[in-house]
Amino acid sequence: MAIRGQNGVSFNKLLDLVERAEPLPFPAPPRDPQGLEFPISEYSRRHAAAAALMANAGVDAMVLAGPHAVRYFSGLQTWLWILPPLLPTLVVLTPDSEQTTLVTTGLEKGGVEATTWIPEPDYYDGSGDAVASVVAALAKRGIASGRIGLELGLGQRPNLSPNDQQRLIASLPYAKIVDVAQELWAIRAIKSESEVAKLRDATRIAQVGFRAALDALVPGVTEADLTRVAARAMLDAGALPSVTPITLIFLAGSDRYRQLVQPAGHRPIEAGELVWLDGGCSVEGYRADFIRSGVIGHLPPKSEKYYEVALESLDAGVRALQPGRALGEAYAAAQKVFEDAGVGAFNATPDLIGHSVGLDHWELPLIGRPGTDQGSVICRQGMVLCVEPTIAGMDDDPDWRAGIFVAEDQVLVTGEGVEILTSDLSRELARR
Repeated sequence: MAIRGQNGVSFNKLLDLVERAEPLPFPAPPRDPQGLEFPISEYSRRHAAAAALMANAGVDAMVLAGPHAVRYFSGLQTWLWILPPLLPTLVVLTPDSEQTTLVTTGLEKGGVEATTWIPEPDYYDGSGDAVASVVAALAKRGIASGRIGLELGLGQRPNLSPNDQQRLIASLPYAKIVDVAQELWAIRAIKSESEVAKLRDATRIAQVGFRAALDALVPGVTEADLTRVAARAMLDAGALPSVTPITLIFLAGSDRYRQLVQPAGHRPIEAGELVWLDGGCSVEGYRADFIRSGVIGHLPPKSEKYYEVALESLDAGVRALQPGRALGEAYAAAQKVFEDAGVGAFNATPDLIGHSVGLDHWELPLIGRPGTDQGSVICRQGMVLCVEPTIAGMDDDPDWRAGIFVAEDQVLVTGEGVEILTSDLSRELARR
């Protein structure tokens, strides 16, 4: 999985450009956007980083339709993103912020004026054509035949139908279309203080929910019951899902550990089963993601041992996350614990032990093996990472019936090291 920008530029080079981006002149909104998520200075910072990466790639504009990209650069939030892309919204992002625009349905006019800084949005009516409006916006700015960046690569989910995306490209016959996926990930990889505040709040609230779920762990309770308990506690503590849902993956029992990304079930949990709690809430779009585990009574002795090994591996991985060092060093430290314990071959995700987090539950960079593109990314102040070295399948157990052994922490990289944002809830196996 390559992490490269335009012309094969490394992700580290892209991050260097983001860190060095100088503030640019930025227009004052033509109105008072009461619902703007962040101060104007935050959007100026983001635009300056995008302008630096566009200059590096020789890109004249980015045309972005991913909901999180639109929100990140404009401030707009809308539940229309939950629907199929029948009325898509796109940002036409240019190096000159005064030429940047939103192309969106007229239904969004009130929301655009209340929640974005965009000076002159381009609206189309309910029977209009978003693609034609984007092409017209590019032509109006004299860049319809320039280099246009689209979300084409790894992890991108533009809210356009495949046919509309193809039609957009076909409608720009003289343009050079390039992928800017890695540039977008690089901009979002380093969080501002304002973003960190929301991530900090999300982890605080999610820990309240996980603690409530573990306290409710009694014989006969179901995964669905625990999910409801956690979600209620998070909402009561201040979670605000808005258009971004709470994500909870709670599971228990020998038939479930291989289904680790499936919704909660309704079978009563029994004594001696490993109960696995993963995910978290969102606060104004910014996500918490960590893992804790519990048991009614005790696990079998081998399972108890494997959980302790997973904790040691997590500790080693977190300690190795230091600004200026490659992310692969954290992988190597965590994997060494597994190797020393004789379970190195059972890393459930052998290419990585973690990921970045923000508006998306998983973002780039990933904490990958040394020598890979991900593992070579330099850890930097402002990154928020989820560390989760995981083992499963030991003792001739390919179906993972004994359990999946992991604890996960969400951490902030600081100038001196890391701050564990999920330290309020013990990593130790919760016994009930």
